[in-house]
Amino acid sequence: MPRARTTGVASVELDGLTETLRAVQSLSADLERPAANSELRGAAGVCAVGLARKLAAAAAASGVPVAPRVARSIRVKRDRIPVVSIGGPRKVGRRGAAAGLLVWGSEQGPKGDVNHWGVAPSSGYWIKPTVDAFQADEAVAEYRRAVYAVLRKHKLL
Repeated sequence: MPRARTTGVASVELDGLTETLRAVQSLSADLERPAANSELRGAAGVCAVGLARKLAAAAAASGVPVAPRVARSIRVKRDRIPVVSIGGPRKVGRRGAAAGLLVWGSEQGPKGDVNHWGVAPSSGYWIKPTVDAFQADEAVAEYRRAVYAVLRKHKLL
């Protein structure tokens, strides 16, 4: 049985597509420029520093004895998005344990039989609740404004 050959042509007209593509290309080029990078890194830094402060305060108020020690390992990283690091090789424990080994227990409590943290198991003592609450913070709004300013500059908003 012979197979039928079908060919079809469809045309779609999209208003503003060319302009949008140019704006996206311009945005991509602008994001590679030091000025735009600097603007975004500055806004992201303000946001990340605000989160780091709130995390340190939450660790102190959490009731988990090791949390304030782990909070000493909090670092803000310079990037175009807000980045806060917790843990790593820094020695913060009473016996010289690395923060990276203690961060899970300081946030979750004990998951086994042995309770080294002096608290009940939890889904988050100080990191998760603080990050969740921080979503509506003014620092996040400032970062969004900086991103929107770059998008508006290129007529994408």
